[in-house]
Formats: sequence, C-alpha cells, structure tokens
Amino acid sequence: MNKRIIIIFAILAVCILLASPVVAKQKVKVKVSTDDCVIKNKGYIVIKLLDKNGREIRSNGMINYTITDKDGNYKWTCKQYNSGIRVKYDVGNYKVKVVFKGDSNYKKTTKTKSIKVKNDFDPYTYYENHNWGLNQEVDDYFDDNYWAEEIYDDVDDPENEAWDI
Repeated sequence: MNKRIIIIFAILAVCILLASPVVAKQKVKVKVSTDDCVIKNKGYIVIKLLDKNGREIRSNGMINYTITDKDGNYKWTCKQYNSGIRVKYDVGNYKVKVVFKGDSNYKKTTKTKSIKVKNDFDPYTYYENHNWGLNQEVDDYFDDNYWAEEIYDDVDDPENEAWDI
C-alpha cells in the first residue's frame, strides 16, 4: 500500500512539473542618451530599459545608476524602475554606469557608457521651426491660410445664411 501511495505522488509530481509553464526571462538592453534642456548650460541624461524589439519596458525591478563627472564626483541612486529616468546635469562629460537587477520577467543587465551632455537648445530656431503649438497640422493650416482670401470670400456671399441676421 505504501508503494502505491509513493508511486501516485511521484506521478502527480511529474505531471505538475510537466504541466507548469516554464517562463523564460527576457533579455534587456540599457540605452543611455542625452536630451537638451530649456535652461542654458543644462542637459538631461536619459536612461531607458528596452526589450529585444527596442520598446521601453515597464518593470518594478530595482535599478542602480552611478553618474561620475570628470573630477570623480559622483551621484549614486538605487530606485525602482517604472519608466525612463531623466536626470538634469550641467554641460560636460560624464561616465554613466547602470545596473538593472531584473525581476520576474526580465534578466539582469549592466552597462557603462561615457557620455557628453551638451545643450544645443536655441529657443529662436525651435519656435521658428513651428514647434510652438500642440497640433502641428492646425498650426500649419493657420500659418498657411490665415490671411488667404478664400476663407473670407463667404462673407459677401448672399447665399451664406450665417450672415443674414
């Protein structure tokens, strides 16, 4: 009787192991880049974790990053990674080391990169290139047609009921 119980438990254990899904963790890439800041002589260091398709991941895993300047001064931070990290720094050269500890879905990864923070932001060219509105199509329409006579032609049209008051 004891042999039957042991054999039944062994068969159940094998069935449970075979039926449980094996979830492989995905590889993660670290992308370190810079972005301009509106303030003069400032810029952003941007840290993002990307999946194999190049899309940003959402994870509650812990991330450590150390940013060291040319004089050896550094800032070390350990926090949960929800989405991209943007840290404001002065213009200059920095060494960025990122360690992602992983979570249940993603493997751990490490990256070290030397990066130059520069600020090429020029508000005059930025706004001259029509980056001043929320909807570029609407902005271009008004820019191209605001003084065009066609949009004012219907004022003198006798068939226009809106002007017959």
